[in-house]
Amino acid sequence: MKRKSITILIALFSLCCSYTASGAIDSMDVLSYQKPDLQKQVDSILKITDSKEYDLAIEMASSLINEAEKRNENGFLFHGYNLLSITYDQLQDSVPAFDYAKKALHFAKLSKNDTLIAWGYNNLAASLSEYPETRDQALTYYKESLQIQRRLNDGEFLDAALNIAELYRDEKNFTMMYPYLREAQKSYDEDCFYYDDPLVYLNILWGDYYKGLDFPDRALVYYSKAYDLTEEKKMDYLALDFYSGFADFLTKYGKPKQALKVYKRYIFYFKNKEQVKNQETFQLAQAHMEAEELRRARNDAELKQQILDQDLQRKKTQSVLLGSIIGLMVLFLAYLFYSERLRLGLIKNLKLNNRHLKKAKDRAEKSERSKTKFFSTLSHEMRTPLYGVTGIISILEKKDAFAEYKDEIGSLKFSADHLLDIINDLLDISKLEDDNFELIKKPFNVKLLVEELVSSFQQNSLKNSNCKIICDVDSSVPNYVVGDSRRISQILLNILGNAVKFTPKGTIAIRLRSKILSSGKYKIQFEIEDNGIGIPKEKHESIFDEFSQLDDLQSDNKGTGLGLPIVRKLLNKMGSDIELKSEPGQGSIFTFTIEFAEATLLQVIGKREAKKSEGDSELTNLKDLRILIVDDNKINRLVTRRVLENQNAIIFEAQNGEEALERTRKHHYDMIMMDINMPGMNGYETTKAIRVFDKSTPIIALTAAEASYVKQKVKESGMNDVITKPYNLKKFSDVIAKEIKGRNQITG
Repeated sequence: MKRKSITILIALFSLCCSYTASGAIDSMDVLSYQKPDLQKQVDSILKITDSKEYDLAIEMASSLINEAEKRNENGFLFHGYNLLSITYDQLQDSVPAFDYAKKALHFAKLSKNDTLIAWGYNNLAASLSEYPETRDQALTYYKESLQIQRRLNDGEFLDAALNIAELYRDEKNFTMMYPYLREAQKSYDEDCFYYDDPLVYLNILWGDYYKGLDFPDRALVYYSKAYDLTEEKKMDYLALDFYSGFADFLTKYGKPKQALKVYKRYIFYFKNKEQVKNQETFQLAQAHMEAEELRRARNDAELKQQILDQDLQRKKTQSVLLGSIIGLMVLFLAYLFYSERLRLGLIKNLKLNNRHLKKAKDRAEKSERSKTKFFSTLSHEMRTPLYGVTGIISILEKKDAFAEYKDEIGSLKFSADHLLDIINDLLDISKLEDDNFELIKKPFNVKLLVEELVSSFQQNSLKNSNCKIICDVDSSVPNYVVGDSRRISQILLNILGNAVKFTPKGTIAIRLRSKILSSGKYKIQFEIEDNGIGIPKEKHESIFDEFSQLDDLQSDNKGTGLGLPIVRKLLNKMGSDIELKSEPGQGSIFTFTIEFAEATLLQVIGKREAKKSEGDSELTNLKDLRILIVDDNKINRLVTRRVLENQNAIIFEAQNGEEALERTRKHHYDMIMMDINMPGMNGYETTKAIRVFDKSTPIIALTAAEASYVKQKVKESGMNDVITKPYNLKKFSDVIAKEIKGRNQITG
């Protein structure tokens, strides 16, 4: 029972429903004024539809569409398709009714006429509302139509509001039904002529509304008004939908006489419909046949026109294509020419860049070699005099005559050790940049290592300080792990040393936590926290740069700036990195994590036995052993001589390789201490010459160079071992003991 928007006779329309929004003339008046012949066709189709001459209405609507297409009149194309939709709707043929409603909306949008667009949405929604599955879409279109009608506010009846109310009625949603009924009621104008009087629909829906709310008396009032209007206007198509339900309502609420009257009128309309059924069926068939013929005729004309258009378009396309091909060929040739020149230029630049890169590579390699040589030379040149200093200090501190100078000698020894640490840091920086650098992985007790480090700091660095160190090792940390304990110690020493420098008084805490990974390894987290002066955030990265120092921090002991760069490089070698959290005045927290495999029982036992073996190795009595010291530096010879004489050895000296070679040819020695860097014949050359005639005498290299740089050459030249100057007395004695013991086993 949906009410579709239908174009009315233009004369009556202009009397009561003029489009006054924004002072504009109604769209239909404009159409009527501009195209009176097309408007007359619209009016004629309305009369013919009203008289149920459907076949003629379809024919005239098709004619209207043809004429409107020729003139490109989108507004009248809307009317043509809209009238076809309404006609097929009255013929109860829903499929073409729906298709034509869609086309009508399409041309309404092209016309950009808001009134026609509102009608188009309303009529398409009316077709969609017939099917439950498309009612949601219908509701959307109704609301689009209503929104446009509200904006226009042109006095036209709001069909969309009426139809929305009916949709909610069908869903028995009477609450939502009410506001739309009220809005539709307000838009009704009693003085306006309507082709399909909406007042009948309004009264029926008001009756349905009050019936749904169980107010039968009020519902009866509206149903009665609708009945009278239907009879008055002879709306037989509406009577068949309305009267049957009205008669049932009257019967239910005790109005049998009125119900009988209404039912008789229903029978009358029903019989009348049956009488004209054959005629309508014939008309419908004829209308369908003529419509199909008209469609075929239109399609033939359109096909011919399309063929002509396609032929013309093909020729145009061929011309455009040919021109495009020629243009593309010209562009392609130009591109080839440009590409070739560009390619030659790129090749030239590439060759030039390759030459520059090769030079840069050579410079970098040369610089790296120079750097390595520099560090090696620096090590030797600094360690050589330092050897004399530390050696003489070691001799003096054991002399009773210098007992009163114990503190001074201690300070001197401390300064020499500090200088040695700086040299070692420089060498470490150099070694860590070498790809051949390797970590030594052995089992060690990580808890004991940390505790010993803390104890060492408390006994030495913090002896006269107001700072203290707290050690907190979680029980989750395993005792023995496999790793490079020396490098772990170096990392912790540098971080703790840094914390001590910048924590004049307060507390430093070293914490260890761990968790076991799915691989079976332990991920141990090391955290060193201090409540010292802190580090500004903008300096967090720069402190890990080589030779970087925080000049703006209030500390007298800033160091060389190598400690933390070494820490980061070592951690990177271990697949880790260091994190820093710090703010000025809030202290600092250094954190890093390392993955360790837990040491097995066999590994731990093996380590203990090795330690025990090392501990048991005692210095063999050097009494009456003949030892030759070969060194071009008089002070170094003096230091080494004093150390060995303290062990009751018989010492002989040679100040260069030639003298050493001559002495070994003439005399027997139990051991030779050989300096490497000497003028003339160096230590390697001298050893090779000695090995020609003496294969057994132990020869120990004494060098100020880093041991890792010379070990391979030492072995190749025939030397037995190497001692780095300045040496640790225990290590010095251990090496001599090992070589003497080995010699005795061979000779024994």
